[in-house]
Formats: sequence, C-alpha cells, structure tokens
Amino acid sequence: MVRPFTIYVMQSAHTDIGYTHSQEQIMLMYLDHYDHVLELCRKSEHEPIAHRFKWTCETSWQVRHYLEARPEREEEFLYYVRNGQIEITASFLHFTDMVDTDAYRRSLEWVLAYCKQHKLPLRCALHSDINGWPWGLADVLSEANIPYFCSQIHIDSATDPLGKRGSVHYFWLLEQGVDLKQETPFRIPQAFLWQGPQGGKVLHWLGEHYLQGNVLGLSSSKGFAADKTGYFTETDQVTAEELYASAKVEVPRYLERLIEAGYPYDSILLSTGGFYVDNAPPDERWCRIIKQWNKDHEEIQIRTATLGEWFEVLAQKQQESLPTYKVAWPDHWAHGLGSLTTRIAQARRTQRRRADVVKLVDQADSKKAAEYLTTALQQEQLALEHTFNAWSTTARPSSSFNEFVQSTKELNFHRAEFYLDEAVGSALRQIVPESNEQPQLYVGVSRSGDGKRIVHFAADDLQLNPEQQILTDLDGERYPFQRDSQELSRFIAVLPLKERDFSSFSLMTAQTQSVASEARTELSTRGWHVRVDPISGGLLSLKEQVNGKEWVDLHHQHVFGQLVQEAIVHPQGLQMVGNTGRFMALDTASDSLRRRIEPGQVFEYSTLQIIGSPQYRAGSVFDTIQLTGKQTRIGKVQISWRAYHAIPVVELVLDWYKTWSDQPEAAYVAFPFAAQGGQLELETGGGFFQPGSFAEGGQLPGTCSTYYTIQQAARISAASGEQLFWLPLDAPLVMPNEINYARWEATEPWDWNGFLASMPVNHYWHTNFATSQRGYLRLRYRFVSPSALNSADSETIIQTGIPSEAYGWR
Repeated sequence: MVRPFTIYVMQSAHTDIGYTHSQEQIMLMYLDHYDHVLELCRKSEHEPIAHRFKWTCETSWQVRHYLEARPEREEEFLYYVRNGQIEITASFLHFTDMVDTDAYRRSLEWVLAYCKQHKLPLRCALHSDINGWPWGLADVLSEANIPYFCSQIHIDSATDPLGKRGSVHYFWLLEQGVDLKQETPFRIPQAFLWQGPQGGKVLHWLGEHYLQGNVLGLSSSKGFAADKTGYFTETDQVTAEELYASAKVEVPRYLERLIEAGYPYDSILLSTGGFYVDNAPPDERWCRIIKQWNKDHEEIQIRTATLGEWFEVLAQKQQESLPTYKVAWPDHWAHGLGSLTTRIAQARRTQRRRADVVKLVDQADSKKAAEYLTTALQQEQLALEHTFNAWSTTARPSSSFNEFVQSTKELNFHRAEFYLDEAVGSALRQIVPESNEQPQLYVGVSRSGDGKRIVHFAADDLQLNPEQQILTDLDGERYPFQRDSQELSRFIAVLPLKERDFSSFSLMTAQTQSVASEARTELSTRGWHVRVDPISGGLLSLKEQVNGKEWVDLHHQHVFGQLVQEAIVHPQGLQMVGNTGRFMALDTASDSLRRRIEPGQVFEYSTLQIIGSPQYRAGSVFDTIQLTGKQTRIGKVQISWRAYHAIPVVELVLDWYKTWSDQPEAAYVAFPFAAQGGQLELETGGGFFQPGSFAEGGQLPGTCSTYYTIQQAARISAASGEQLFWLPLDAPLVMPNEINYARWEATEPWDWNGFLASMPVNHYWHTNFATSQRGYLRLRYRFVSPSALNSADSETIIQTGIPSEAYGWR
C-alpha cells in the first residue's frame, strides 16, 4: 500500500424470515439479538468512536418487530439511535422483484412515520442477498426523501451487475479457487446514480457480499453446521486475537488486489455479521480487532460505522462525475417464483385486488375493515419476502424442517387473501345496508377510464346457473356470464365499469344461449381469428381481424402455446445450471473443474400427447376450443383457447394436474411470435423496459438476461408497426429468445428474435426453494389487440385484459 486508506466496517444481521431456522425461531432470535445490541451499545458508549460498537438495522422489520415485543426498551433504543450507535434503514424486508411499487411504498409507511414521530434520521435503504428489485424503487425512495441506497447482493447462481464478464465474489477466489482460473476477475464495489422511470434518483453503493468483512477476519469467519438450534453461536469459540492474526494478512491482500483492479477511492465500506451466517446476532469481537489494528497500523485505518456514515463520506466524492443509469434491475433469483406456482398465482391475484379493496375500505370508514386490511397487507409483505423455504431443500430433501418452513410460508399467501376477503366483507356491509331484495354483485372501479372489463366472481352463498340467469345494471342493460371453471364455482362476465365509483349488478332469470359442443378447430370474433393445431394443442394462427396481422410464427421449433417440460439428466445435476455451469459458460472454470465435468446431455424435453379431438363450445361471454393432453413427466393438462365476444381478447388456459419430478425440472409455455425485427418491452414495477438493451429504458448491464419478472404485461411491437399486449396472469417469469436456462451472458446487449416463453415452473436452485411440486396448477395467458380496441393507451389496454375481481354479493 502506498496511500492512506480508511475502511468503514458495518455490522448488521441479514434478514431471512425462514431459511436458517423456522420462522417462529427467527422471531424469537431477533428479540435476543436486539437485547444484546442495546447491551453492547451501553458497554461501549464511551469508547473512542473508531472502535465503538455500532449497529445498522438491515431492515425496518427488525426494528418494528423488536419494539412491538419490547415496548419497555424503546427509550433505550431511541437513545442509542440518537447517539449514532444504531441506524435505522428504510427497507422493510428483502422482497422478490415481483413486489410492485405500491406494495413497496406501503412497506415504508411504518418506518417513515416512526422516524418522523421521533425526529430520527432516515437516510438509507439497504438490500442484501437478493439480486434485483423493481425499477420504480428509485422513484419510491426519492419521493420519500431517502437519498441513499446500498446493495450487497449475493451472486450465487447469478451474475455481477456492472462487473466484468464472469466476475465472482472475492471470497470465492479463496474458498473455490480450485474451480476458478487464477485470472478470474472479482467484484469491484462502485458508486453510481440510479434513476427510476419517473425520474427519481438515488445515490447507489454497489457493495460486495454482506459478510465480506467476516472473510477478511474483521469479524468471525467460523462456519457452522448446517443444522442450527437457536443457540448455534455457542459453538463459535474463535478469539478476537485469532481473528486479528487473520485480518493482518487478509485485509492488506484484499486492498492491494482491489486497487490493482482499478478501485478509485481511498476508503471503502466492508459489511460484517457478528457471526458468519445469515440472521446472525451482534458480536463485539470486531471492536477489539479494530482497536488493536489501529494501534498497530497507520497507513490503513479502520473504524466501526453505520451505513449512513459511509454514505456521508461517499457523497463528498464528486457525485457530478458519477454515471447515471436510468434502467431496470432484473433479479437473477426470480426463478424461485417458479417453485411455488399456485401460491405465486394467488399473490398476483392479491396484488390485482389491493387498490380496489383499499378504496372500498377507505370509503366504508370501518375500523374492523381497516384492521383486516392492515393484516392482509402485512401478510402480503411476508409472502413476497425472498425466503421461500429452508437451507436444506436439496441437501436433505426428506427433512421435515423443509415442510415446516414452506408450510409456514404458504400460510402468508393464504392469510393475505383471507384477510383481504374479510376486509371486503366488512366494508361492503358497512356501505350497503341489509335488504330483503335479491343480492347484488358489487364490482370495483376501472383504473383507466370507463370501459368494459373482464370481471371474475364467485357464487359465494348463491346458486348460479349462467344458462338461466343474467346480470343487469341500474339502466336495465343485460350482461351474460359464463362459468370459468367446471370444478370451481367461479364465473366470468364482461361488464362496464366506472372510473370514479364501484358498480352493482342484479341477478335475474333469463334464458341464455345454451352451450353447444362440436369438433372444430377455429374461433372467430370481431377482434380475432384463431386456428388451433389438433396435434399439439397450440395455435396455427392468431390473426387480427382489423388489420390482418398474423402473430404466430409457424417456422419455429416450438408450437405457439405449447407446454414444454425440461428435466436435467446430466449426472452432475444442478451443478450444470448453478455456479459450475456459470464458470464453464463464462470461461472462468479451471482446467481441473473442466476435467471433473462428465460429457453428456444436460437437458431432456417433453411435450404433451393430445388425446382425442378438439371440442368447440360456444358461449355467451367467450367461445372455447378444448383439448386434453398427457405425458408421463408432465401429467394431465386440459388446454382451453378462448375468444371473447365483447372485447378483443384471446386467452389460453392450462388446467394442469402436475406430477412430481425426482429430477431437477423447469416448465415453459412457448410463444413464438411473428415479430422478428420488432421490439419486446416488459413491465416491471414502475414501468416498461426493454430487456437486452443497456441504453436508457433498458436494463443494468450485468443483471440477469436469461429470464425476467413481468408485473402485468409484455408490449410486443412488430417491425411493421402493429402492437400486441401479452398478459401472463398467473406466472410472472418469462424467458426471451430461446428456451435455454443455461444462458449466462450478461455483459453484452442482445436483440429480441420474436420468441417468448413463460416459465411457470422452476426447481433449479440448490437451496431455499422446493425440489419439485405436484397437484393442480392453473396458467392463463391473455392477448389484447390495441388496434381492435382502438386505443394507444397502455394502461387501458392492460386493464382490458387483466381480471377485475368483484367485491362479492350483498
């Protein structure tokens, strides 16, 4: 080292609601953690500031959870916040990137109100472990006057944002050096301005791993047995003196390599946990290590710090010279959304309902309804948190611990929907007085002007028969409804909704069109002409009636709408789609690793065999062509192609009775669009972005380019100018250009070739997600024609195809 250097060391606990321990155990652990935080603050309060104990609350969930359980310690907690030893950060939990901006904004409400009430600084948001977040997060933080955002992502089975091709965590060079070439690049922390689609900016620090300081000896680096009780830290007997001996070697070596690699600053933030594990309790050994270090060293100085202290230093380093990225930030770990397909579909339904329910509850002014809504929103936040299962899902797949963690997680999804239902029921009864008249169906507002919407509703306590009943509005206009599912009492109607007030519809007896059935492969409405392939169950034609545009590419290897199951058959299994596969694909694998990889095929693919003939059914709301397919690895699937009469919407519904797979698997629904040379835009939280582009409105270089999370829709533009909106209602993951999970290139932009696949199922990670799933899955995909709708407004087009969930009957 030839220049003075300062290391700011932050200690925090990475929040996993599950994973290392059961959710209940974690709730108890964090109470003990924060009791100990206060004790360590008290013991070190008068120590020199450079080695005084400090604590960064990684999530505001930690703070709220502790103060709700320990109200008697709130004043003590507030004292150390004001004393600079504890910093509250804004992020409530680490969510999947499926979280929308409204949900994220609501997750900040408690911490914003708490810090305002107690006149506390709230400067920073912090996300660790997860790989991405909604683009609109930059706008949400900016509007909340939170100027700083730090990420400490974990690139396990992922790529490095803004990093060199193939770059890895620094500690991988130490722990996995035998698998990597000596010249493999490592991550270089960096600063930039991240800008949201609405223009909001935050100063972003792209840090290294959240336990990087532990690896360097600045906090304990002892690993733990995989099974951990609540007392697991008792096994860590490493002394501060032993850690200091390691730090004297590892810290200078890291800094020398960092500076050689082009790191531009004379200071850096290193994050630690009190112990080398997620959900780690606080520890004071780092303070003793830093105290001794500063006695023995002059050139490199180390100090304890909170996150805000680091940003104060960083903010002085010529922000005007920093690059600005106005781009989306896709999440490489989003594939986990394919491990719990039915619950994710349930979460998307909850997301769609949220705004309507909030409006109804506000109008009702009911304390009971408001309490139900609060509970629903809290459960939704836990459902969207990134931890889905235990550490042991693949290491010990038969462990009951996996079932415990996943069952608890799944309850969050169910409870969110249940309490949303209770909020609606209470609010509706507050607004609409009890009556002896026939019950009416109440539906929420339109979010994009008055217009016709696809309304979904249940029978609830009524006996509904769409062949003998219809709905009518206050003007006496009649609207048919149709059964959505033969197995469930769920129905669909296309109804006119108002932008400013909810609507109500009465039920009346009337003879409607009887359902006819015949062998037929074509559907035709004023908006669309559809031709079904009786051999595959996919489409041979999806043609707009208005302009004659054909959207099906018949020359592709996959049929339009075809379900494709993918299984890993290579003897080294998940390694081929994890870090080993990444090292191989990005040319960082050592010769010894390449020799250990056996030659052979990685994937096998299966498709359905159609049984019998297509069945056409005419309906009053939509006409349908149904087919049934089977395959040993897939199970049984009922395929339904629907064409709606009143609006220009075509829908594919797959009712899938899925079998369990003992092999690692994924599943796709293929959509080869006739749009070569056109443009694909995906809607993330906050707005549309162009995947594969690194320009403004694209994605951050180095982020996941293999698959993406769609919020509501994909906007597809043909080279000739026509547009189509594609809405995956239940499964948010999509894979563009080809079905190829092992596509790791992330540092080069790419152009769309017209192919898009839904990825409703994925079980390719080595931890945290279930190894397979079985049972009933429902997948729905809608296609909306802007030309036939005669609208260029994206929100109107999307709302035409998105399900509007009725409030219910009253």
